[in-house]
Amino acid sequence: MKLTKITMITSMIILTSLIGGCQDKANESSKDAQDLIRPAKLIKIGQAQTSHFLNYPAVIEVSQSSQLAFQVSGKVDTLAVRDSDEVKQGDVLAQLDKRDYQSKLNVAKAQFENSQAEYERAKQLMDTKVISKSELARKKTDFEVTQSQLVSAQKALDDTTLRAPFTGNVANVLIEPQETIQAGQTVVTLLSLAKLEAKINIPSNIILRAPKEESQAPQAYIVLDAAPNLKIDATFKELNLEADLNSQTYEVVFGFDAINDLNILPGMSATLWLEPPTQAKKTSNIAVPLTAIGSNGEATFVWVVDEKTMEISKRNVVIKPGVGENLEVISGLTQGETIVAAGIGSLIQGAKVRAWVKD
Repeated sequence: MKLTKITMITSMIILTSLIGGCQDKANESSKDAQDLIRPAKLIKIGQAQTSHFLNYPAVIEVSQSSQLAFQVSGKVDTLAVRDSDEVKQGDVLAQLDKRDYQSKLNVAKAQFENSQAEYERAKQLMDTKVISKSELARKKTDFEVTQSQLVSAQKALDDTTLRAPFTGNVANVLIEPQETIQAGQTVVTLLSLAKLEAKINIPSNIILRAPKEESQAPQAYIVLDAAPNLKIDATFKELNLEADLNSQTYEVVFGFDAINDLNILPGMSATLWLEPPTQAKKTSNIAVPLTAIGSNGEATFVWVVDEKTMEISKRNVVIKPGVGENLEVISGLTQGETIVAAGIGSLIQGAKVRAWVKD
């Protein structure tokens, strides 16, 4: 009898120890799960989700370019730039030999001063009726002709200096020093690389739904083939209203600013990502990916990330009935909050996450 009691007490002690050990292990497992920092795909509410964006091949072009030429003929005396040089507005690019034009200006100035003096004397003589009105008219005509010749001679001299009409980069220099050139002959091609453009061709079904108000223009960004991890914000600039007869597409131009650390040049290939027009009209609504939404049978929820601690918490939300990759949230979320966008099945309350970055 005593042996039976001792056996029972011993069994209870062992069982209690096993249960306590299991509970400790469970608590430790739960704590480990909370301490583990999991990589997760995160999205910020209010930022456009690019999974539904349309994309089109694009070619980079400059918004401003000019083929520069002298307005007078002559021999190149000074060439101040080379290909790819950066210049400021007003900088001297090249100069012609100006000696002949300076001589012509000196002659024109002398003729002007002589005709001016004769005209002034004629007006004085007219007051005393020494000369006729016709003679005074002839002197006035001579004065006006020489005045015009002086202005032309001065302009011709000024035109022997070619200056940059805007700040930009020299794309191509087409002349050499001491070369004789003709007026109107292109000598330098100048590009402005501060403002760039991306040209794409869009089918008619997209153009048909595009908003007419510029304020409702869809969001867009550019990804260069040479820099696939960089997104450059772009804005709608212009639309060619005549369709290409072969492809039945319309040329659309988007503008964007140059990036200081990159040499983005005309002719580079890129992809322009464009928010569908029907989505652009709904910018005030909150929509989340279907993969971010969970359900426990009683409520629908998402996992919200505290950006300071990177801890997640489950929050119930009300979803508007619908179909598609993104669903509208009626209540439960506000603009600017960050949620987990995918892989929510293994998440637990209080766990920490970090933004997943694709290798």
